[in-house]
Amino acid sequence: MMRGVTFAAVLLLAGCASPVVTRIDATAPVPIAPRASFAIAPVPDDLGVLPGQARDMVAAALRQRGWRQAQEGDYLLAVTLADRPATITLKTGDDFGKPVATLAPAADRSNNQGCAKRDHRLTITLTDRVSGAIAFSGAASEYHCKAALNDTLPYLVSAAVDRLDAGSGTLQVARKGRR
Repeated sequence: MMRGVTFAAVLLLAGCASPVVTRIDATAPVPIAPRASFAIAPVPDDLGVLPGQARDMVAAALRQRGWRQAQEGDYLLAVTLADRPATITLKTGDDFGKPVATLAPAADRSNNQGCAKRDHRLTITLTDRVSGAIAFSGAASEYHCKAALNDTLPYLVSAAVDRLDAGSGTLQVARKGRR
């Protein structure tokens, strides 16, 4: 009897110990010059602490890679941060309101290995200042139950910025962490 209870407890704990899966999606339609310069896109003053922290962390990650931050940089850096219910699907539409593509799917068994109450998502965009073309757009997102957005932010920044070196593509990376 005790052996059966112990086995059941191990199975329950194993179900809670699923890894955190970071979903990364990047598009780099225009070649980016290595070690280019960037300027940070202006943002409203009332965004709160976390969006500003995310912007500062992305800028620091770019500088660590040899990029220069300059008032009139080659690229304009925009950073967005979202914390939404994981049951919501984000879609983009055309000018007539017709859905065109899914930006972020709702959590289900095909894209989630554990608990999913919230979806934390960071998106970075580098726009060529001369042509206005988007040179790079990268997003990193994770489903969570208990982890706060400020706990996941360093992982999201690292994952999104790392795709800058790899170019376009979609990737999922599992890591240990609080779900």
